[in-house]
Amino acid sequence: MKKIEVIINKLFMRSILMILVFLTLSSSCSKSDSIDNSGNNSNDNSNDSSNDNSNNNESGERTTYYISSSSGNDNNQGSENSPWNSISKISNIELSPGDSIFFKKGDTFVGQFKVNGSGSEDKPIVITSYGSSNDKPIISGSGENISGGDFQEAIYVNNNDNMIFDGLEIQNNRTKKRNDIDDSDSFGIYIHNTSDDVMNNFTFRNMTFKNIYAITQVDPSNQEAFNQFEVAGVRFFTDWAKAHINNVLFEYNFFTDLQRFGVHVKHSNANNGLDNRHTDFVFRNNEFKQIGGTCILPSRARNILIEDNIFDRPGAKTNSRMIGRGSAVWNWNSVNTIIQRNKAIGIRGILDSHGIHVDHKNINTFIQYNYMEDCEGGFVEILGGNETAVYRFNISVNDGWRDNPNWKNSNHTIWLNDKIGGDEGYTSNNSYIYNNTIVINRTNNPYATAIDLKADSTRVFNNIFYSVNGSSIGTKQVNVRDDNLYMTNNLFYGNIDNRFVNIDDEPINLNPNFYNEDLGNEKGFQLLKGSNAINAGKEFAGNFSHPPIPTSESDIFANLESIPTKDFFGHSLNINSTPNIGASNAKNGEILN
Repeated sequence: MKKIEVIINKLFMRSILMILVFLTLSSSCSKSDSIDNSGNNSNDNSNDSSNDNSNNNESGERTTYYISSSSGNDNNQGSENSPWNSISKISNIELSPGDSIFFKKGDTFVGQFKVNGSGSEDKPIVITSYGSSNDKPIISGSGENISGGDFQEAIYVNNNDNMIFDGLEIQNNRTKKRNDIDDSDSFGIYIHNTSDDVMNNFTFRNMTFKNIYAITQVDPSNQEAFNQFEVAGVRFFTDWAKAHINNVLFEYNFFTDLQRFGVHVKHSNANNGLDNRHTDFVFRNNEFKQIGGTCILPSRARNILIEDNIFDRPGAKTNSRMIGRGSAVWNWNSVNTIIQRNKAIGIRGILDSHGIHVDHKNINTFIQYNYMEDCEGGFVEILGGNETAVYRFNISVNDGWRDNPNWKNSNHTIWLNDKIGGDEGYTSNNSYIYNNTIVINRTNNPYATAIDLKADSTRVFNNIFYSVNGSSIGTKQVNVRDDNLYMTNNLFYGNIDNRFVNIDDEPINLNPNFYNEDLGNEKGFQLLKGSNAINAGKEFAGNFSHPPIPTSESDIFANLESIPTKDFFGHSLNINSTPNIGASNAKNGEILN
């Protein structure tokens, strides 16, 4: 019996052990089922996400990163209350669609920020600011204690896209050499496409770009220095013919103290036709103040809209390192460029330096409803090889006063040139200059301008040419070489060279009767009731029909009128009625602010 009891006890204990083993295995299996694909135990809360700012975001939700040079540490969590310190830290983070990067207001970040990752069309990467300071965070590619020298750019984007830059100040005053970086290069932000794919969707809003210079110094005696520097607040560049950059918006930004360009849009090898050009760039409500060269230069681009911007003294030499050759806009080899409702004031430079510069080989350039004043080079500039360049309903005041001893005819009221790089034979076709008000009235230091028309099928009609108090239009030179020139119904008042007046089929030599030109702004160039310019224009028909804006080419033109229905001031313009001469179509002395 005793032996039997022993056996029973052994069997019982063995059963208990087996049950315990079973329960253990069962528990183990249950626990293993809760392990996710990353190998981390989802039931283990010891590694809380706050320790790493949720940087490994595999759920598809947005991640936020905070950086402060004044209070951060790269060993922190990267949260608002525990920010990182350096832009090198965020440069090493792979960003995902919807992520946001916040730089602390009032702080300065020295070095290069390489944006690592792309957003998506509906979830862009947002790079912006936080904090209570009134000063924007500064990101500078140059400064003290940068290993290896100053960077070519403060922010570099290479083959990534879908991004918003908002509320930052970008600087890059290069003084220290860096290996493999040209001493004549410096950029604030460089958007660079080296791939075969299109890069899409960039927005720049409430940004400041200032103090951007290359190491190389400008020789003030070198008239060609403009072409020897690659310096810009923002540069877009594509290396290959197979790709481009698409859909870019600039609005409410401020550019100042830049050596050469505000924004440079450039393509290394876009075809002269329509293939692979940068596309759909919009510049709206920005201010450019005292920069060394051109504010906006689109080249090898298609569909550009530039509207409601202020261009204040580009070409200025407020810093000896500036190029000193300015213009508000300078387009080259581009298609469908619309420039409207801008102000271009005080443009300076030893060459060119007209208000808005139409360079070579552009198709469909429309310059309308702009106010230009005190532009050293002149008003109209259309160089060789253009097709359909249009200046209409603009006001030009005291433009073209430069006296450059190295360039005999360096200042123009109208300049159409057939040369490209010094070669003959690239005439511009179908240029339109109509319904502009052109005024020269400078009692101090009066001056004379030139008229040069070397083109084909140019139309000059319904313009007011007004020159008084010792200044003159055309007396410096009149050179017209256009076998198909259409010139009629222009109003000439004051000292206008008869060699120019006499070309007009129906000239009007009377006072236009301005409202009050002494106001010193565009409002004064509206017409009083009974003005000799009212109902005196050429009808918009036949050879004098409005050239239409190709509004169907792009969504960025969706709100544009194909042909004008209003004048510079907002007065109605009826295609079926006789227009006024000049930029105002008021019929009864209506004065609009």
